[in-house]
Amino acid sequence: MSASNDHLREKIDEAKRLLPMPKVLEKFGLGAHAKKEARCPFPDHEDKHPSFSIWQVGGAWFWKCHSKCGSGDEISFIQKYKGLSRSAAIGLYLEMAGFPPAVPMSRKCPKSHKYPESLELRESHKFPKSPVYPVCPVSNGQGLDGEKEKVLKALAARNACTERNTARKRRFKLLRDLRAVEKGIGRELEIAELMPVFDEWHRLSQPFLDPAKTREAYLAAFLAELRKVRIPTGEGDTLKKALECVSKLVPSQLPVIPGMQDAPENWRRLAALHRELSCSSAHYIYFLSYRAAAKVSNDLTQQKAHTMTGALVTLGVIEIVSKGKAGLKSGEAAEFRYLLPQSENGAEENDEGIEI
Repeated sequence: MSASNDHLREKIDEAKRLLPMPKVLEKFGLGAHAKKEARCPFPDHEDKHPSFSIWQVGGAWFWKCHSKCGSGDEISFIQKYKGLSRSAAIGLYLEMAGFPPAVPMSRKCPKSHKYPESLELRESHKFPKSPVYPVCPVSNGQGLDGEKEKVLKALAARNACTERNTARKRRFKLLRDLRAVEKGIGRELEIAELMPVFDEWHRLSQPFLDPAKTREAYLAAFLAELRKVRIPTGEGDTLKKALECVSKLVPSQLPVIPGMQDAPENWRRLAALHRELSCSSAHYIYFLSYRAAAKVSNDLTQQKAHTMTGALVTLGVIEIVSKGKAGLKSGEAAEFRYLLPQSENGAEENDEGIEI
């Protein structure tokens, strides 16, 4: 990357510190959308059910419309909301963050990444006659745009080993962070995106790794374990809080099961867990493993929770959206939707993929 682009990257990094996603939304009068779930703010999306959310991973902010509008960082939000080119959005973002107009740069990006001339910005969007900030993105991957490599390497650095005999624990925390990123951008990271992350983690962890193990051994574990992660960073607490909430409910606060006014308390308590998870999910859809469901009552086993779940489906309390993998011990949670009236559901938030 050229010196000019290095300088631009530094400006963007500083702008993200000064003007993170919540403040960007406030600048556009969209402060009410700066939360875990809100109606989508894009003009061409008539959002009848809240589908927009923002969140933070490794110090970086992201947005996502879970319906159709896409996802990304502060710059991509400005780009879509204002209908700008990428370079124009960068220019506006830096201006909003308080940076003065840049001095024209002599070097240009390769033709494959050519951006519109500054004339387009001046005439179409009526900004001051200052040059647009050119940038050669690392990748045009969905969601993270040119910030992808920097964000991912920051996660690698945060989870690098700082003492011996911690490689497995630190690597697993990194993998949970990466799964959270994948969820945020709506796709799996590619090998070309994962390798720089591993290289950075391995480089920083090297002084504390087992000298008897090769780099290839650590790489094999890194790649093999990624798809085994069932709880992205930030999601385990959702189930824990739901279980804590349900444990404090008295019988009169538990859901009434249609057609079974005298249903056993543990049935109703499991229904209450589904209700709580529905409140913490986008569009009332959430994941729950049978092992986790069994924790709702001391007398439940994983097999009993599985059978009881089938009964709740028949009774119209919940429906199975996706069965996951067959078998109680498959490690793949089923996906559900809570069906009882909205008055029992409360507010919605955006978390999914729960597995313990």
